[in-house]
Amino acid sequence: MKASDLIAQKLSKYTDYVFSGQGGSVVHILDSLNKTKGIKIIPSQNEQGASLAADAYSRTSGKLGIVVTTSGPGTINALQGLACSYYDSIPALYISGAPVRGALKKNKNLRQLGFQEMEIQNIVSSFTKYSTRIIDVKKIYYEIDKCIFLAKNGRPGPCMIDLPDDIQRMETNEKEQELFKPQANKLFLDSNKVEQVSKMIEISKRPVFIIGNGVKISKCRETVDELLKISKSPFAPTWATFDMFRSDNPQNIGSFGVYATRHGNFAIQNSDLLLILGSRLNGTLIGSNAKLFAPKAKKIQIDIDPAELTEENGLKTDLKINCDVKDFLTALNKKVKWNFNKSWLDKIQQLKKKYPIIQDEYFNQKKFVNPYIFFDTLSNYTSENDIIIPDASANLVWTYQAYNVSKKQNIFTALNHSPMGYSVAASIGACLGSPKNNIIAIIGDGSMQMNIQELENIKSLKLPIKIFMINNKGYGMVKQTIDTWLNKKYVGCDEKSGLSLPDFQKVSKSYGIETVEINNHNDLKKKIEYTLNYKGPLLCDVKLDPDEKIIPKVKAGSPLHKMLPSLNEEEIQSNMIE
Repeated sequence: MKASDLIAQKLSKYTDYVFSGQGGSVVHILDSLNKTKGIKIIPSQNEQGASLAADAYSRTSGKLGIVVTTSGPGTINALQGLACSYYDSIPALYISGAPVRGALKKNKNLRQLGFQEMEIQNIVSSFTKYSTRIIDVKKIYYEIDKCIFLAKNGRPGPCMIDLPDDIQRMETNEKEQELFKPQANKLFLDSNKVEQVSKMIEISKRPVFIIGNGVKISKCRETVDELLKISKSPFAPTWATFDMFRSDNPQNIGSFGVYATRHGNFAIQNSDLLLILGSRLNGTLIGSNAKLFAPKAKKIQIDIDPAELTEENGLKTDLKINCDVKDFLTALNKKVKWNFNKSWLDKIQQLKKKYPIIQDEYFNQKKFVNPYIFFDTLSNYTSENDIIIPDASANLVWTYQAYNVSKKQNIFTALNHSPMGYSVAASIGACLGSPKNNIIAIIGDGSMQMNIQELENIKSLKLPIKIFMINNKGYGMVKQTIDTWLNKKYVGCDEKSGLSLPDFQKVSKSYGIETVEINNHNDLKKKIEYTLNYKGPLLCDVKLDPDEKIIPKVKAGSPLHKMLPSLNEEEIQSNMIE
């Protein structure tokens, strides 16, 4: 059997689609995949688009996102999606074509021997779980099985195989293949630490559970729901788990962090115990000065990755538990005695009523669409099981600040790597991964240019994706940062400062995709409803004031409860519990 045929048959067990580029070093593997039943190749317009689509396919289908790219520039283009999957713990397999083995350099000081040669397995070693090059045809099964095992087990993530052209076209068979024998490392949960947590909970008066991405990865939704129902404790979903809980749940304190809500931040700062479940608490959650984050609270962190417990983020934790979140919660549910504190829940409800994210004056805006009104309205018109993919920067923040979760939906983006241009390319993978669900991509006009070429794939594949483009004529979030630090001295973030953007409606129509425009609140509901019900792909151009701001937000160096626009000190203190 030709080696590439063997590989194609192997991959067909793990996915329905392979997202690819094309090039001289992958013609054999792509030919084999093309004639293999049960698997379809999705050629991208740019390998970056392929990688982002594969990332979203893995998130929505539960199957493995697989990317095949040619050596050198093809694989370099695909590194964007590879990074998204690594930093968000998404399983994926990347296969990079390579020159024939005789054209691979042996002298490390030699820059290049073969055409488009690149030591990609070394380049990506810092943002893959495992990367390797196959130089022995008998190791194909071993390396593929090892990659898939590592990608899916423990803390998930992508793996990469560099595959020389001559290996692909060699003869081999299953019998001569070396087999990989996985050895899963079961983490030991220390019962003494569970006992410690139980005692800390029992004496706590103002606990908050922080629900991180580890909860989704460990598939313990039911266990968490049981915990929250029994304990009646307040909880704070991170953006990764934002879609798991209704926004109007009385126990849900709302989003917290630099770009969040005042009520969520006041609740965190007033807590006396934080139980951090599978969240690494990055800088956007705790602020730039970790010492000012929840200073009154004891902090317990549970994470499957021991590296996340090393306190490199500067946040001192009182108890660290290295285990699967599901195992911990199962043990905790059997052990702890809960003391319901009604006054703590009442305080949180008071803060939510006092500081709603949508201000009354937003409705009075006449000329443009207010983003907070838009996202709140959008949430009223989306349906059960919709998949909603925000992009990066301001539109991402507005989504997580103002979108009202009240239905069973999947809301995600590449949160940690957060590249501009993610959502449109990702929507292709999401649509293929969940073909029965409505797919809604949300993107800024500044981000639209990054992967606009993937509109051709949406058109050619006849994918009924709805794209809401939040159009503020530039990079609004960058402008706001410059406003804060550099007194509006803009560089390369709008037309006046050198950034030129096209007429996106004309561009969209040139790709064969229809458009609609929302200019103000008068026809906001009608146009949103029209977009969502349109048969086929559609781009909705949502016009915002170019000076629209993220409100509220924390300035670097400040504690979470001191957000801009600033409240007076007396009001701030009135919300703090001594």
